[in-house]
Amino acid sequence: MTQLVALPDGTELAGDYKIVRVLGAGGFGVTYLADEPELTRKVSIKEYFPSDFALRTDSLEATPRSSGCRSDYNWGLDRFIEEAQTLAKFDHHNIVKVHRIFRANNTAYMVLRFEEGKNLKAWLKDLGRAPRQKELDQIVAPLLDALEVIHKADFLHRDIAPDNIIIRNNGDPVLIDFGAARSDIAAHSKTKTVSALVKPGYSPYEQYAETSRQQGAWTDIYAFAATLYHAVTGKRPADSPSRMLKDELVPVREAALGGYRASFLDAIQQALSLTPDGRPQSVAEWRGALLAPEPEKPGIFQRFKEKTEVRRRNDEAQRVAESATMAPVPPPPDAPGPKGVLLDFVDALKNPSAGKRQAAQTAPPAAPPAPPPAAAKKSLRAEKAKVEKVKAEKPKPAEKLPPLPPPPRVVAEKVKSKPKIRPKPDVGRRPFLRRLKTRLIIAAAIVGVAFAFHDRIPQLLTARGNAITTGAITKPAANNDPSLKQTAQIKAHDGAIDELALSGDGRLIVTASDESRLKIWSYDSHYQQGSIPLEDGPATALAVRNNRVVTGHSNGAIGVYDLDTRRRLYRFKRNDATIWSVAFAGSEDRIAAASHDWSVALWETASEAAPAAILQGHENAVQALATDAAGQWIASGGADRAIRVWNAETRETRRIYRNNSDFISQLGFSPDGSMLVAGGLDGSIRLLSMSSYRMQRTLTGHSGRITSLAFSSSDDLMASASEDGVVRIRSLKRLRTYIPLTGAGSGAKTVAFSNDGHTLLTGGQDGVIRMWSLPEAQIAQRN
Repeated sequence: MTQLVALPDGTELAGDYKIVRVLGAGGFGVTYLADEPELTRKVSIKEYFPSDFALRTDSLEATPRSSGCRSDYNWGLDRFIEEAQTLAKFDHHNIVKVHRIFRANNTAYMVLRFEEGKNLKAWLKDLGRAPRQKELDQIVAPLLDALEVIHKADFLHRDIAPDNIIIRNNGDPVLIDFGAARSDIAAHSKTKTVSALVKPGYSPYEQYAETSRQQGAWTDIYAFAATLYHAVTGKRPADSPSRMLKDELVPVREAALGGYRASFLDAIQQALSLTPDGRPQSVAEWRGALLAPEPEKPGIFQRFKEKTEVRRRNDEAQRVAESATMAPVPPPPDAPGPKGVLLDFVDALKNPSAGKRQAAQTAPPAAPPAPPPAAAKKSLRAEKAKVEKVKAEKPKPAEKLPPLPPPPRVVAEKVKSKPKIRPKPDVGRRPFLRRLKTRLIIAAAIVGVAFAFHDRIPQLLTARGNAITTGAITKPAANNDPSLKQTAQIKAHDGAIDELALSGDGRLIVTASDESRLKIWSYDSHYQQGSIPLEDGPATALAVRNNRVVTGHSNGAIGVYDLDTRRRLYRFKRNDATIWSVAFAGSEDRIAAASHDWSVALWETASEAAPAAILQGHENAVQALATDAAGQWIASGGADRAIRVWNAETRETRRIYRNNSDFISQLGFSPDGSMLVAGGLDGSIRLLSMSSYRMQRTLTGHSGRITSLAFSSSDDLMASASEDGVVRIRSLKRLRTYIPLTGAGSGAKTVAFSNDGHTLLTGGQDGVIRMWSLPEAQIAQRN
């Protein structure tokens, strides 16, 4: 026996691998860097070797330390293989890829993709500063996707920490070194090595238990939140057992070293709850708060409106206060009251200022607390004596004043003859300049809003057009145009048709579904002309130009095929990120591909080794792509809700359309290139001008993600389909829907126009291609 733990450098395994050096070692295994000469690549190899109850013999075989350890050793070996088999099922760009599993040397080995980069801990250290919010978002979003895939497979990572997240050289993160099997082995082992179950600072309290009954998605969420706490504060959180005794964790808002979104920090704090019930229970529940953008700041017109509203409220409050302190107006002479009030009223009319002073002097004070009965009687007697004294001192009417007419007539004549001396109203009037200033501000705000949104005014004034739906859900309003009529149908696939396109000459129809092949159909005879096997799996994207078809795949591969020979001509692959959209950029030999790695790659058939250019600038996955007919412009959009228009030759950004209502799922140029149309995840469609760089209109009517856009060759009709199965046809010149489409079964997911623009093709969710003829009256309107 020997105490050697790791295999020596140069050791060959399974005849296919040669160990270069040790990458790391732990209590339950050793990880090596190895060469795979047959495929000229480097791989990582993880060996099952629990050092607590295993030894290595002189022949380099692993063996239990004693007969008492044999059952633990064998049980752990089975768990190691089961975990490798589970990980091998994951095909995700941000989860380490398992290439192979094999037994040798009385143990087992897991061959993994070698990730070139550095772990998150080293990445943070090399930054030399706190990471910015944008940098963290680029790491967090893909890892959440990966973690959600793991949890949906009823699996847990159980060892998320900065040293188990690799940041690749291109900036992509990847989860490595799962601890699920390690935790099970440690829990089952007689040694009960707690250090193998947890990672101090990153493991939640329930992970310290010997069983995993209380563990779930919330366990990984705690560990991920602790990792993010480390990233934004520069230090790991306190151990969860210590926090259970006395929680001295500094809140992340106070400890953060940089400026981060408040919702981002609050989401981290919530996920660090000591009790599982206090944390988000799933990645989906946590993602929204963690990645939610900051609320938009109010624009200049909104701030004007708020200031005007505040000023109005202040003025109103001031008027109320002034009216409360103003002297009361003497009551009219015919109002009931004590003797002498009529004389006081007449005196007030003669001398308004004196009347005000008298009213102020005689105004009763605030009611004091009720006096005792004796004091109340004394007060009444004093008031009565005072009134009698005032009466005695007043001159008699005959001596001072001429005889008065009846009171109503006196009041009417006085008010009518001398309107300037009538009492002032209770509500104070605003100065003229203040009123003028307020009105000018409001007028300026209205003019500014009208100027900013003048291109949307027609949209607001135009009534909603007629709906064109599958299944006759709605009917055209005030429209006698005939409906599209189905002329033919082809049962193409068992499942939904995801993509549909026509060849350049219009004689072939190419369809794609969840099958690992394309099917080719005759446009005229409606018979199948053949199929093209797809070695990289079902197509996630499809485009056709002349007699060539390009496909994108979930493993990051791009294939170019010839429709006549049904053979693959080229295969491109940059990484494992899913290709969401592909397009020919001006010719059959230049291809643009939108990827989940936030970039657009331009490939040329002259070189399959590397792309000709990488267009970067998006802040999330790029899911939609379009090129104009001349190949001058490339438009891209995706999960960052931004649309970028690139110059295909200079690779420079010409225009950016931001603040779209939702993710961009489809893009398309009108045939003349004057308009860019964008479909969103929320079912909205935006028309963007390529000359004025403004949004011309937003079209509604779909309730699900836009899955397809198509344009007729006449620059007039646009068809759209969405996940709700609805198809809408609009006139781009009149921007109204006018042709109802009925009888499309369960709905359509993809649409295309024939080359002459007289027929619409729909790819059904029931796997049927349907052909619809446009009414002759509608065709005549376009000529």
